[in-house]
Amino acid sequence: MNPFDYFFTNKANLPDNIPGRLFSTLHIIVMVILIIAVPLAAFLCRKMDKKKMKILFIVLWAVVSTLEIVKIIWESCTNPNGFEVTGILPLYICSIFMYTMPFAIWCKEGSFLRRMACSFLCTLGLIGGLINFVYPSNVLSSYSVISFAGLHTLFYHGTMVFVALLMLFSNYYNYKNFKDGFLAVIPLMVVSIPANIINFVFDCSYMFFRGGFPFSLVYDHMPEWLYIIILYIAYALIPLLFYLPYLIYSKVKAKKTAKSVGGEKHS
Repeated sequence: MNPFDYFFTNKANLPDNIPGRLFSTLHIIVMVILIIAVPLAAFLCRKMDKKKMKILFIVLWAVVSTLEIVKIIWESCTNPNGFEVTGILPLYICSIFMYTMPFAIWCKEGSFLRRMACSFLCTLGLIGGLINFVYPSNVLSSYSVISFAGLHTLFYHGTMVFVALLMLFSNYYNYKNFKDGFLAVIPLMVVSIPANIINFVFDCSYMFFRGGFPFSLVYDHMPEWLYIIILYIAYALIPLLFYLPYLIYSKVKAKKTAKSVGGEKHS
């Protein structure tokens, strides 16, 4: 069976035996190639001129955002159920990439908005990109990797990983300011407002606020209000882990420097 014959076919009309689905040989081959190629590309671009890097970020952001709109229109037009509000809206954690990129690109270096955007992109955004880059279960459980939907999700999440790594490799952003770790959750909290409204009105689970694998392992065993609070706390604390190594390093280095200076004075 040739997956190209079903390149633009909606999942509702796909045959059960279409090749290239999640963890098939074809998917694994493509995944391995991209896992090597994306970080390597980010590393090779690390010395790029900052102006050119911003242009690259603008192009990637524009392409990703345009393709997201195209995907929503395509899926709504080809889906027998039409526009499915329960899963098609850009209210996922990874969707926040599109909303924070303009602040990371155009805001002044060192400004609150740029730090907030870069903090999200290089923590929660990087995690979301990596997970969906390696395990795109939402898409490849239904579609082939050789399809519009399959290639779209790989390009989208691959771009998330590439941008975050390029920012870090080039020192466009770094984890040296521990306070930035508290900023990463702000974009998520803003997007969670419409996400939770949609969740409770239409009984869905954008951003995992109403379960979904693997969060259902916790969601199914506690009151919903408690689960939501715990999830918000988790989203707020996870970014701090990225800044913790440098904080510890700087504290240890400061103590060693203080001891060294103290020893010289006594001598």
